[in-house]
Amino acid sequence: MTPQKQQLEQHLEDRDLVSIYRTGIDDSQIQGFVLAVSSELVLIQYVYDFRLDGLMALRTEDITQVELTATHSLQKKLIFEEGLGQQVPFGFEFDVRSWRTLIAQLTLRHALMIVECEAGEINEFLIGRVVQTKGDSLQIEHFTGAGNWAGSPSLVSYRDITCCQVGNNYANVYQRHFERLASALH
Repeated sequence: MTPQKQQLEQHLEDRDLVSIYRTGIDDSQIQGFVLAVSSELVLIQYVYDFRLDGLMALRTEDITQVELTATHSLQKKLIFEEGLGQQVPFGFEFDVRSWRTLIAQLTLRHALMIVECEAGEINEFLIGRVVQTKGDSLQIEHFTGAGNWAGSPSLVSYRDITCCQVGNNYANVYQRHFERLASALH
């Protein structure tokens, strides 16, 4: 067991608010509550500026540091005092054995997903509907920042995925946009 995985499991048990670093992939820290950990993945309730901003899954192998400071402890206390802590799905069982199992589970509850491949030669950011999760890759019908759907789904190898997100503000605003468009057509 890696030190990071062991740390993450302890933070899951203690329901800590932590910062996660992925040196070489992302220069920014990622703050959140750990919801599930495996040798492959960690799932967190992402926190940004004291707001819960969806679920974020990261590859465990990319994590270079997990940090818990007095600031994190105070911020956790403030989040719970604001009533937001009760919204964190601590008791939910997430299947983080692999990208395939987690993505299949998340797509049952979330219409849109963000899938990122940040560690290869080509950085990829896709937002859309996952339409297939079988085998070694997924298919995602994705759209541009201008809200235009691509002509055909993209195939993304699970081994290339470094991050996926659901239920965040970014995806939710687009989801409401597409719902309004669909209502206007009927």
